[in-house]
Amino acid sequence: MSDHLKSPSRLSFYLDCMRSRGFTAEQVLAGTGLDLNRLQDPSRRILPAQFRRTIQNMLDLTGDPYLGIAVGAEFKISNLGILGYAALSSATLKQSSEVFNKYGALNDMIVHAVGHIQGGRWFFEVRDSYLLGDLMRFAVEEFISRTMELSSSLTNRPFPVLELHVTYPAPADLTPYMRRFNCPLYFSQPKNIVVFDINRLQDPISLANEEVFKLCERQCQLLVSQKEDRDLLSNRIRNYLVKNPGKFPSLEDMAERLNMGSRTLRRWLVRENVTYQQILDDTRRELAIQYLQYTSLTPKEIGFILGYSSVSNFRRAFKSWTSKKLTDFRDNDNTENVEDEVEEE
Repeated sequence: MSDHLKSPSRLSFYLDCMRSRGFTAEQVLAGTGLDLNRLQDPSRRILPAQFRRTIQNMLDLTGDPYLGIAVGAEFKISNLGILGYAALSSATLKQSSEVFNKYGALNDMIVHAVGHIQGGRWFFEVRDSYLLGDLMRFAVEEFISRTMELSSSLTNRPFPVLELHVTYPAPADLTPYMRRFNCPLYFSQPKNIVVFDINRLQDPISLANEEVFKLCERQCQLLVSQKEDRDLLSNRIRNYLVKNPGKFPSLEDMAERLNMGSRTLRRWLVRENVTYQQILDDTRRELAIQYLQYTSLTPKEIGFILGYSSVSNFRRAFKSWTSKKLTDFRDNDNTENVEDEVEEE
């Protein structure tokens, strides 16, 4: 396959954006353990912590709290490789949206956007996939700005935002929001929700071509299949658990999700020298540490998300995983709350 059809990684796009602002790859990737050679490795697995550090570096280097809006506006269809060509040859914006959802594995995403059509409204709930904490603002604003840019370029028509609801508080200056989004803004909300014009779904794609679309979709199917074949089964399970917080299915349920029998799943995991329980424990440990470090969730709330009936059970499991207490992974400002909850039990 020619290089221009391959889907560049999200981090490669970030490096290009920062290079145009005068910053080197070394500056952007400082402290991540990544380099350009690592990004070009097709078997690479970029960890959430590496994405978080990269985004924080970008914000620190530019000093621009509205960087997500600008970066999203710079994203082009060509940055999506073959997935972009599939969207570009779709018949309508609705079909291109379905393509993005179906072959999302080809598009590195730091958030998980769930689309709904309900009550005559088309909206997306933008969920945190990588425990971004304060960096969620960047991710939400990049996603919305990027969606506007891609949709407009596909249809050659404006793609307005009707409403924007976000979980973080309002910044001092709303000018960049009004200049880019120009819609009612609701801050400090329970969820990140963006509402689009449902009538835009039927907008025709300017370069629609049914034959080209079929070819591109087959190529997308092949690439997704190749990607799944390269991924260790244990990594696919971990990715599912991380992207679906609060859901820790049994081995039998997970096997059904993977379209295989439970005995087959056990046999494949044995080949990878890991058990399903070890994957569950490892994922719970990683999520627990990240929730403690990057969110203000209480230990009771974290324990519930991880499937524990009480904070005491969660505390004991955490101690067995790390040989440390919950307070060792939380800022001093939150230590008192952690201790109070522990004592309540």
